[in-house]
Amino acid sequence: MCRVQRVGVGALVLLATACAKSEGGGAAGTATAVPSEAPTISITGTPPPAAPSASASATPSPVVAVAPAAASASPSASANAAGAKASTATSGKAAPTSSAKPEAAPLKPAATSISGKNFTLAVGSPGCRVDVPCAVTLRITAGGEFHVNKEFPYKFTANAAPGVTFLGGGDANVFSRAAGDFREETEKSATMTVRFKPTAAGEARVAGTYKLSVCTADQCQVESQAVQLAVPTL
Repeated sequence: MCRVQRVGVGALVLLATACAKSEGGGAAGTATAVPSEAPTISITGTPPPAAPSASASATPSPVVAVAPAAASASPSASANAAGAKASTATSGKAAPTSSAKPEAAPLKPAATSISGKNFTLAVGSPGCRVDVPCAVTLRITAGGEFHVNKEFPYKFTANAAPGVTFLGGGDANVFSRAAGDFREETEKSATMTVRFKPTAAGEARVAGTYKLSVCTADQCQVESQAVQLAVPTL
């Protein structure tokens, strides 16, 4: 007699217990010993596929983040690029043309000094330009015990000169205390101003006679002093 038993999943186990020698072997009548333990034959089917490793599925794959290329540009780089564009735009523009006029040449001053009896006379001018009012000053300084005569009518009479137009208040060639051309500065000094306008470049020649006076406590001295000065005119 044979016995078949299913063991596990997909496995068949065939058990042979006290089987006869073979079919038809009983006819011979020969006694056959039955083994005490029947042999077991294990038939194993194709095993199911192996489950994935727990350790492999538990470990996450690394994720690599890729930042956009535009985000990597720093603000300073963007500012530099903007500055470069602005510089290029500015350099492309034509520079404005200066409309400033050239500076005029500086004036050339003139001066001379006259030493008289008990006084000195300083004659000077800062220089002149053509067709522009100009002036010569006659500054008297009394010497020693002398002082400016407070009552005397100081007056300068200019000689006519080519290229010079005198600008006196009354008579154009006369400059006086009465006309306001004479000014006392201290007890011992005073200045007469001779105004004129040169009409040609070169030298404006101012010449004439200056009537003046200086005094002490006891006496006064009256003088008619010749004066002349060549003033550079641009």
